[in-house]
Amino acid sequence: MRKRPQGTGGNALVTADAIVFEHVHVTYPGAATEALNDICLRVPSGQHLCILGGNGSGKSTLLQLVNVLTIPTAGRAVIHGMDTSDPCRTLAIRSRTASVFQHPEDQMVTSVVADDVAFGPENLCTPQPEIAKRVDAALAAVDMDERAQSDPADLSGGQMQRVAIAGALAMKPEILLLDEPCAMLDAEGRSSVRGIIAELSARGITILHVTHFMEDALAADRVLVLDHGRTAFDGTPSELFSQPKLVESLGLEVPSAWSVSAERSGEAGAHGGAEGHGRPSNQQRAAAATRADSAAEPIDKPSVVFDHVSFSYAKAVNPRKRTRRRRLFGVRGSSDASRSSVPLALDSLSFQARPGTITALIGRTGSGKSTTAELACALKLPTRGTVRIEGIDTADLARRGELRRSVGYVAQLPERQLFAETVFDDVAFGPRNLGVPSDEIDRRVCDSLRSVNLEPTESLLQASPFALSGGQQRSVAIAGVLAMGQPILVLDEPMAGLDPAGRKHIRRLLKQLKQDGTTLIMVTHSMEDVTELADQVIELDRGRRIDHAEVSRHGTTR
Repeated sequence: MRKRPQGTGGNALVTADAIVFEHVHVTYPGAATEALNDICLRVPSGQHLCILGGNGSGKSTLLQLVNVLTIPTAGRAVIHGMDTSDPCRTLAIRSRTASVFQHPEDQMVTSVVADDVAFGPENLCTPQPEIAKRVDAALAAVDMDERAQSDPADLSGGQMQRVAIAGALAMKPEILLLDEPCAMLDAEGRSSVRGIIAELSARGITILHVTHFMEDALAADRVLVLDHGRTAFDGTPSELFSQPKLVESLGLEVPSAWSVSAERSGEAGAHGGAEGHGRPSNQQRAAAATRADSAAEPIDKPSVVFDHVSFSYAKAVNPRKRTRRRRLFGVRGSSDASRSSVPLALDSLSFQARPGTITALIGRTGSGKSTTAELACALKLPTRGTVRIEGIDTADLARRGELRRSVGYVAQLPERQLFAETVFDDVAFGPRNLGVPSDEIDRRVCDSLRSVNLEPTESLLQASPFALSGGQQRSVAIAGVLAMGQPILVLDEPMAGLDPAGRKHIRRLLKQLKQDGTTLIMVTHSMEDVTELADQVIELDRGRRIDHAEVSRHGTTR
């Protein structure tokens, strides 16, 4: 036996290697370059390995090798002594691993949260009483036990991520693969997930954690940095972050929590970084107020108006199925009577957004931010109250086409908006539907791709958007919305899943759009974004607006 490599994590004893990569190469069909190039890696059982790198560096591909979703083009991947290229070993390998993907809705297979969490243990033929215990424990661990009987389709992106993590925990895996599990969570949610990861690591579970949050790496035993498919760094967190020039050259950031004292004590990893609690501080509000004071006077006429808007996801639920599941698995949940009265997703929300401003929608996961965003671009209609876009009532179906020309929407998972065979056709789709001349379309496509930090080379323009990394797909989807040239943009977590360099570029882009007079409404969990970008902060809690100290465009509070 040997000790776990010393990072800021623990020093528990570990046994033989759980994962071995021997000169692994992966090339996807039609790709010009290798996704992974000559990767050699040994991960001891019980080690917590954090995997960092820019978008498209091969991080997700590396995880997919472990659970046999991908096999090497060359070289060998061996999991607990089993070669992944042997199809007879695939089931045995997957029964010892559990994954949380970048897009949690890909893992939702039923219409009831508790059923979804139970799905993995059921397929492992776990006895039903044990399944019930696992479901309860897993949902409680991610603070989703109160939504045990909800439909996953009615959850926010962050809540779906929690359910996906619970489903992985319920399988009691020996190896846990996490691909950006905190991308859609608020600061409190990220802190909770970090606590879960620390607890699982202490139990001896081998954890491979892909992330763009540098604070996540502080608690790991080891950090692997990939750059264009190659290993660029392999060592402890302290070895990496004590070299700021190396960190910068790799397109990463030194965590704000990192300091000499934190490095010695390991407290940075334990506290999860200086991210706040998902609510702007007085200093952050003052920064927004100062920015608003220095800005030019806004145009008086607001472009987006919410007037006492309420919205409910109330829908019929089959009480017989819900009762059967509670009887079968013993899942705790609210009574049928209490479920018959579904709370409002939004309750009497009022605010205005003006040209040349950025309105930040903040609040805990599930507080109503994404619902507000969808109402602002008429994907949903209010249950009560009125939403007006440039004077158009979104309930006026006769003017729906006019409204669509005014407002663009970047969804929480914008890569779901991709559909065309090439990047060029995907970005060009919107302008073509608007009747834009072909030469102008070419210019818009190239300009919008550059604006999201993608160089419009012929290779990229003719590539399939589905062959790109998750971060690159997100950038292409954003470019497709920008190419429309709409005066109002609604963005739901536009920087989730982007590497540090990508986030900085999007911030510069939003500042430029604001300067050009665009009305921007942005859902975010990042208080750094609030501080740097927002002119107005709308904080939501369980569908209601919190009215304390909101910073308005004029730099006042109300």
